[in-house]
Amino acid sequence: MHRKIMFVSLAAASVMLLSACNQNQTSSNTPDTNNPNATPQTAQNEPQPGSKNETVSAAKDAVAGGIGTLNAELTSSTKGFVENAALSDMYEVQAGQIAAMRAHMPELKKFAQQMVDAHTQTTNELKGLLMKNVPNYAPPAELDSRHQGLLDDLKGAKDEDFDGRYIAQQINAHNEALILMRGYGKDGDSADIKSFAAAIEPKVQMHLDMINDIDRMNRARDAQARNSNKKETKTP
Repeated sequence: MHRKIMFVSLAAASVMLLSACNQNQTSSNTPDTNNPNATPQTAQNEPQPGSKNETVSAAKDAVAGGIGTLNAELTSSTKGFVENAALSDMYEVQAGQIAAMRAHMPELKKFAQQMVDAHTQTTNELKGLLMKNVPNYAPPAELDSRHQGLLDDLKGAKDEDFDGRYIAQQINAHNEALILMRGYGKDGDSADIKSFAAAIEPKVQMHLDMINDIDRMNRARDAQARNSNKKETKTP
């Protein structure tokens, strides 16, 4: 009951935050004239690099991550698990494809490609299990608004913000996936899908450890760069 109240409260807070963010986004969607990669948005409103404000994106992504974590904690049905797992895989594949091209850190590019490969594989495995265990249920074919928002923030990130934005999203996404897999692997009502979740859990943990290591590496590099700039500024 307490978790449900938390979920409703966080969802309400997210609506207020996203509403405020959307007001700011009108100006932040205007391409950065200092960014040579920034271009006007297409007719389909496809976010272009540099069209998103990093502060706004960080706030939105944090709320989305919190909602995802609570949602994973509350998921107990097979349908709910399959829906969340399928959406997670779709987001991971698309986000990984973007990061494999745009990330600056070689370690992050490698990680992104691993996410594309790993989540393509789990998508195919889950589809096979559904045909056997839940033949009348079709998983979602498109991203929901929460995951699409994450993807839009990633696409619209400035070049200098991209690595940090992808890392932050990935930490949240893998924390959420870990809770989802662990919960259904323990209490799920379909034996085959329960075994699938239990088998995926350690892989998700491994990916979470990997992205946390990359995050520490990225923060250390940023700190070193800032210290170098300070020293250069003080040099007469």
